[in-house]
Amino acid sequence: MKKADIGTGIGLIIFSAWIFWYASEYRKAAIYFYGPNFFPQAIAIGMGICAIILILNAIKGKSLEISDRIQLKGFIRMVIAIAICIGYLFLMQVIGFTMGTCVFLYVLMMFIGQQGLKNRILSSIAVSLIVWAIFHYFLVIPLPTGIFAYTF
Repeated sequence: MKKADIGTGIGLIIFSAWIFWYASEYRKAAIYFYGPNFFPQAIAIGMGICAIILILNAIKGKSLEISDRIQLKGFIRMVIAIAICIGYLFLMQVIGFTMGTCVFLYVLMMFIGQQGLKNRILSSIAVSLIVWAIFHYFLVIPLPTGIFAYTF
């Protein structure tokens, strides 16, 4: 597992460096000190830091033991989760980011088995509104509105 962690860490560092470089090609906003490159570059830096930590833990011998192989049931669940994410991309274009995100989070929480209808509803609404507010007010980046163009 040590070699796999080191290899994965190196791959993630290369990938995060590429994301950072690619996002720097985005044109910066004239009014704000940040532009559309801010969020992808912040994520790339975080991913690079996590990759370095993964490599350091592998070198120190703190890698996890190989416990299981991929089982068919887990693989099918992963494919279904990816299909839900792809469906979200299309749904977001039709009903907009905020409502699409709310539906997506609810369906994904239901799929992974989160208990409590009230918790699923409240957390999906809260998270989608918080993310929308961050993009709308802080990052000043327009999001898809879909058929509900005048609600958000």
